[in-house]
Amino acid sequence: MVRWGIIGLGNIAKRFAKSLEYEKYGKLVAVAGKTENKRMYFKEAYKDVKVYESYDELFNDQDIDAVYIALPHRFHAKWSIRGLNKGKAILCEKPSTLNSSELDGILKCAKRNKTFYMEAMKTPFVPMFDLIKDVLKSGVIGDIKCIYAGFCSKPNVDKNSYLYNKEDGGAVLDVASYPIAFVLRILNDKKILSINKKIKKKKFDEVSIDVHFEASIKFEGDVTANIEGGIDGEKERTAIIEGTLGKMYIPIFNRPESYKVILNDGREYEEKLSLINDDMYGEIHEVHKCLALGKIESDIFTWNNSIEILKIIDHIRDINKYS
Repeated sequence: MVRWGIIGLGNIAKRFAKSLEYEKYGKLVAVAGKTENKRMYFKEAYKDVKVYESYDELFNDQDIDAVYIALPHRFHAKWSIRGLNKGKAILCEKPSTLNSSELDGILKCAKRNKTFYMEAMKTPFVPMFDLIKDVLKSGVIGDIKCIYAGFCSKPNVDKNSYLYNKEDGGAVLDVASYPIAFVLRILNDKKILSINKKIKKKKFDEVSIDVHFEASIKFEGDVTANIEGGIDGEKERTAIIEGTLGKMYIPIFNRPESYKVILNDGREYEEKLSLINDDMYGEIHEVHKCLALGKIESDIFTWNNSIEILKIIDHIRDINKYS
């Protein structure tokens, strides 16, 4: 039985706690949060769970094996490292950190402490995703030539949200992980040749935030991926994979439950496959499997997967050129 703690008690933490109820090999033991009304929610909803105000108190709790970090992005590195140094397995919300340099520090800490770490990227653990990859591998749409994936929405949050914070706000950090991770896994880590990007910014109380981005990524084999993301407007979240023999359409591509193929000769078909319980269950189950086997890294969503995603994010944000 894996005994869990959660730090950061926003909506995503509530969803995680609910998803954990489906897993027979794990249970919620403690949570920690700075906001009183959020702590009160967990006190009332989970009577047997310890509720801390201090994150350090939670990490010092000997009854906890693993911690889910659901804090704003700028705190991911600090508290991932703090937890790893305390011997706690860490599942950290995406993006893993603000940049590649911070992630490097986390992974060195995980290695040094021989302690599990994984970024919470749900897509690889959704059953439909494996089916999509198998269908593409079968060659039904031919050789892949182009991929489009976008994640655009208009969150209903106030100006005090982390989304508008100078350090860790903006569309790139908040949503770019989804289309990037999708593209990289579909293309099986083909070599990237170049990245062209465009960013739209807007001022909020004198703080300039990226509210929309686009990037065109050229891969070896004459394959192009066009990705976009935004926090300034809603857009249908369907990925499109174009091949030499047809196209595949994937609604809600970050947690897909269906796809549709339309071939060049006019034939078309679709397939559906529901989530197991919900979209967070798979990543939680993967942590449990890895801990049972004594692993410090997932074979399905690896540390290198997180590294490659952040390298592209760094490039889009003008922190480092992709190499």
